Amino acid sequence: MSMLDQAPLLAPAAERTRIPAFGWRDRLGRSLRRIILLTLMGLVLAGIVHILTVLLIPIMAERDASSVYAALGSGGHAELITPAPDGLPALAEPDPNSVGAVCGFDLTGGPVRVVAQTGALPLGLTLHRHGGGVAYAITDRAAIRGVLEFVVMTQEQLDERLAQDEDGETARELRVVSPSPQGLILARVMLRRPADRADAEALATSVACGSAD
Repeated sequence: MSMLDQAPLLAPAAERTRIPAFGWRDRLGRSLRRIILLTLMGLVLAGIVHILTVLLIPIMAERDASSVYAALGSGGHAELITPAPDGLPALAEPDPNSVGAVCGFDLTGGPVRVVAQTGALPLGLTLHRHGGGVAYAITDRAAIRGVLEFVVMTQEQLDERLAQDEDGETARELRVVSPSPQGLILARVMLRRPADRADAEALATSVACGSAD
């Protein structure tokens, strides 16, 4: 058989080797377009979630604990929130083995002094800033002669106090800077047994919170 007779047989084989190359490129192009489309959809969804989160921040801030219980403790002593007072929501995750009482504070009128007498039951105090989150915590293990005491103030108020301190004088009071002018002091007393509830409530509500001036 001559080379001229073999030529028609070689041509279809060459064409068959080129056809898969075009199919591979098409599949690659479709895959890239699909990846780009999914990426754009993800970016759009992330943008929507971010916008909704920003819009919901003011609403969520008005529902945090420091806002809900802001009026409690206006009489100068912590008020019980276990069980929750009438008309106010209960704690999100109440602990049946503890008693809680709160004092709302507003530092625009000046620093606030917190004083707690310790007892036979474990006691802890936490400062919650406006908008949520714990800014400071202390337990009865830090008590001096059975008393826990500290002054809550803004950074500006602390600077003023430091300027008024005499040279070389070490401040005797424990000063705690609050990240926000408004907030909440939460007193929590742990129960060792159910019969301790009355004593725990008395200890929690004995926490005093009033003007430090």
